[in-house]
Amino acid sequence: MTLKDTFDKLDAGRYVNTREIIMGGIPYNARDIILKAPLLAGLNVYLVGDTGEGKTELANDLIGYFGDNSCYMMGRPDFEPSELLKQVNLGKLKDVKNDKELIELTDNVNKMMYYSDELNRAPPIVQNYFFDFMDGKLVHNGKIFRLGKNGYTVGYASGNLGNGEYVGVSNSDRALLDRMHMIIKLDYPDYCTTELDDLRIFSGKKNPRASMPENKDISDSILAMHNEFGKKNVSMILPLLGVYLTKGLDYVENVEKHSKRALGSRWAETEGIRTDTDENKIHPLSKRAVFGGMVLAYSLETIAKERGQNPRIVDLFLDSLRLTVPFSGVLSPTYVDMAHNGDAYSAFDSLLGADSQNRAEIINKVDVLEEALLLAEAGKKDDALLQDIASQEGKWMPVRNAISTYADVQAENPTEKGKQIQEFIAEAHKSKK
Repeated sequence: MTLKDTFDKLDAGRYVNTREIIMGGIPYNARDIILKAPLLAGLNVYLVGDTGEGKTELANDLIGYFGDNSCYMMGRPDFEPSELLKQVNLGKLKDVKNDKELIELTDNVNKMMYYSDELNRAPPIVQNYFFDFMDGKLVHNGKIFRLGKNGYTVGYASGNLGNGEYVGVSNSDRALLDRMHMIIKLDYPDYCTTELDDLRIFSGKKNPRASMPENKDISDSILAMHNEFGKKNVSMILPLLGVYLTKGLDYVENVEKHSKRALGSRWAETEGIRTDTDENKIHPLSKRAVFGGMVLAYSLETIAKERGQNPRIVDLFLDSLRLTVPFSGVLSPTYVDMAHNGDAYSAFDSLLGADSQNRAEIINKVDVLEEALLLAEAGKKDDALLQDIASQEGKWMPVRNAISTYADVQAENPTEKGKQIQEFIAEAHKSKK
């Protein structure tokens, strides 16, 4: 089955949302972003929003795609971890006497998709268990055992963010939220159904209840699609931007150690923090958030190229961060509330959106970063290029250091690609003489 065949099957379902979402200069629809891209890459997705936004229909579509390879949990305050273990055929966990028996037990667990409805109505310990399952692992007696099929699992959850907008019981703290690669607010204007979608939904059925899942098990096709995606070649430019987002955004100018992380949770209110820059507005991103944005960008690029389109990968990556960053806890709550009336997406846009100063600064550096990376791959450094990246201590110095160190490593242990680049550079120099 081709990639297009699998995408076509993922277009079929009860969840209706044709909202056009522009990312990397390419139009996508909600199913591309909420279903296809996460399933292609194996990303965990947290869907939040008011009732009636189609989360249950979406859950039924997912359960139908995976059939018996899916696990569904409805969160509630009295949910016990043992109930969740039973759902993945591990109800006999308490009877396991040694690791060998546990491995035999988990070897039979091939569930690939885990869905939790109203996740934050369950106690934090259950949330933690469920996040482990979404990540494809079971932790028992301090050891980690793999779940899923051929290394593939994907997790979806619905719930609220504990911000007072929706009724919930147990908050999902920042550490747990960070384990969700994507968090999408389905009732936000940029992601909700269109008026025509609503008309079709209202005129298409006479029963107000959500439909039941239809078993259209295409899990093998999804797994094959994911395995093919794993062979995709990727550019070093996004990992380099990851250094900027994790190390560069950590920089503060007038505070000892020059680090937001060193200041702890009250970094935004610390004396000496500048308020005329992003120092008091955004915490450095976690590696998981950056990785989630990168993988989402690569998967959306795959979807676009299947249609003959060619998105701008750096813009696509930065746009993808809009689905990983706003509710991950890195934005200053004061900044979100006071400057953007509680709108986390608006706050993100002001810092990393298409019209932001940070976005312009990043885009303006792309050419020099790519040139410096090409030389570094060949084990070479150009002082002028490094100066263009960062001439003094600041947000871009970690990126300069990364390129410089990478060039040193490549010079000592050149790769085949590096040797080819060296030969290309040598030939280019000869042609100039």
